[in-house]
Amino acid sequence: MRLTGREDFAEIIEVIQTHCKLYNYRIAQSSSKVEETKTKSETMKYKDFQILVDNNNKIRASSEQGDVSGEFRLEMNEINLALKLIKLQQADNELLKALGSKLYQALFPNQINARFHATMAGAQANEYSVRLRLLFQSPQLAALPWEFLYNEETNAFLGNNTQTMLSRYIDVPLQKRDIIAANLPLKVLLVISSPTDLAKLDATGEETLIRAALKKHIEAAKIELDVIQEATVRNINQKLREKPYNIFHFIGHGVFENNKGYMALEDTNKAAKLLDDEGFANFFLGNRSLGLVVLNSCQGAEVSGHQIFAGIAPNLVQRGIPAVVAMQYPILDSTAKLFADEFYRTLALGYPVDAAIQTTRNAISQEVGLDKRDFATPVLYMRAKDGIILNSYTI
Repeated sequence: MRLTGREDFAEIIEVIQTHCKLYNYRIAQSSSKVEETKTKSETMKYKDFQILVDNNNKIRASSEQGDVSGEFRLEMNEINLALKLIKLQQADNELLKALGSKLYQALFPNQINARFHATMAGAQANEYSVRLRLLFQSPQLAALPWEFLYNEETNAFLGNNTQTMLSRYIDVPLQKRDIIAANLPLKVLLVISSPTDLAKLDATGEETLIRAALKKHIEAAKIELDVIQEATVRNINQKLREKPYNIFHFIGHGVFENNKGYMALEDTNKAAKLLDDEGFANFFLGNRSLGLVVLNSCQGAEVSGHQIFAGIAPNLVQRGIPAVVAMQYPILDSTAKLFADEFYRTLALGYPVDAAIQTTRNAISQEVGLDKRDFATPVLYMRAKDGIILNSYTI
């Protein structure tokens, strides 16, 4: 282009200015879109509050305000009676509150309670949520249903309060692998094991239930679901090598033999093949994509299976799985469907695992009620720092 005079020069300057305005407008639009597509993991902010109960019944609570300590005291006779009634499904709202209140008073004595309330108040004032992480050195204390924790001062169960992310934290200093954030669709491998020599499970019915719960998420290309109904070691290993799964969801039996819990898979003759937590964890050795395992005994499975899964879960975390969800009580098919729908939906929205499980407990409490054990049934064991399953730029 030739410059022939002041008018031509002024015209070129005007063109350049117009292009600059357009460019800046596009940049602004692009920034606006980026802001709109932030995931929940980016928009939600957290304050950590960690409670450790050691083998000497000493409590140490840690937060950004420092550490405070206390004595753990719990009268187990009353607790055991309440646990029996819950197991028999004879509990009501008052009993659950009474149990939760006793658990709360034991875990939050005096100074620890004051520090926790201060942390909650500060978090709410600054629009944060609180990550409440519980660590127990005693297996007997770890086995208690802490998801029923009830704060009489706020008249609320901590397990379904969406401002408090409750999880059982497993501290493994030598293995700090966090969840590797995935892209959409989330890849879920559902394994349904129904050995012929154990109580029969309706494998087809279980698959139908999960598919129905995830139908809209699959159609929206947010979740990709593969299913194994012949749950042999070989079939599972081969499937895990086919693609980088993010979530492994197991439905089946737990078996208790020689004072140890086992997962019941199938051998080539469809009979039970028992794997302990070490054998089960071998499926995931070196698997960097898998961030979450879900263990679920379904209707028809032996009741003991739920306690076994809840016992195996922390061992899986200690052996390298970043996060494990286990059901500590049997659940109805309707609740199982609600769990799958709400939990996987919130994960696909970008929620961290602990926020997703807390939101799911809240949804169950609204649907089923706070007079039943269902809302406190999902238990999350986690070693991951942030629990983020999904990359922010994929939403």
